[in-house]
Amino acid sequence: MVTSRPRLWGGLALLSSLLLAAYLPLVMMLLMSLRESARIYADFWALPWPLHPANYANALGVLLQPALNTLFICLTSVAGVLVLSTLAGYAFARMKFPGRGPLFGMVAILMMVPGMLLLTPNYVLAMQLGLRDSYWGLWLFYVSGGQIVAIFLMRSFFAALPEELFESARLAGASEWQCLWHIAVPLCRPILVTVAITTLMMFYNDLIWPLLMINDPRRETLMQALLRFIPADKTATGRMDLGAVAAGYVFASVPILLLFWMGMKTYVRGVLSGAVKG
Repeated sequence: MVTSRPRLWGGLALLSSLLLAAYLPLVMMLLMSLRESARIYADFWALPWPLHPANYANALGVLLQPALNTLFICLTSVAGVLVLSTLAGYAFARMKFPGRGPLFGMVAILMMVPGMLLLTPNYVLAMQLGLRDSYWGLWLFYVSGGQIVAIFLMRSFFAALPEELFESARLAGASEWQCLWHIAVPLCRPILVTVAITTLMMFYNDLIWPLLMINDPRRETLMQALLRFIPADKTATGRMDLGAVAAGYVFASVPILLLFWMGMKTYVRGVLSGAVKG
């Protein structure tokens, strides 16, 4: 017991240092967003006083519409991923049909293909279909690419459910659709939240594909707008307004933080259930 206590305190000190290193950039970004740009250039490590909330007004004026575009694209794409992956996962787990094994094997193989390798063929396909500068160019490829891992997770979860539940429902006259809707879906809510949060973060943070698909500023995503958000410092020529830029990044982080805050418990349950049952 005596020898383990120094190791415990050493481990806690190491973890605390790593946690501080991880959160320090976020704290500095938040502090910078509340300071004038001239004060940041004069003393980078100073505290934000007096506060300068005008940075957020400058950022919102440019980033609000791209943020709404991004939320619309992400929510609709995640809804498509959840619907299709739930249906496919249930079919692979609970229904018998010719080619079920090879088809699921193809899904598993697609998980091993790096997404960067698909950029060129996906771009050529989108151009041939005339999807440039339209949300369809994002929706179709987000839904098709996002459901690969989702199908694997949903199938694993459905396969771990007791078969007796479905057999008793079928004996009572329930159809496969009723078994899915009234038994499988209520039980798989944790994994649904896990898939939703994971895919939404992937779509929300994506920059490369929107850059290839969207050129119209009215349809650009938040990541595109942040890339082009380089406001000038009004107090000096040739300098970037660091306070407004930091406020823009804080604003862009808020939706993801709210998402995790609201769904963290269910997300963790879904991850643990996948680890135990999968």
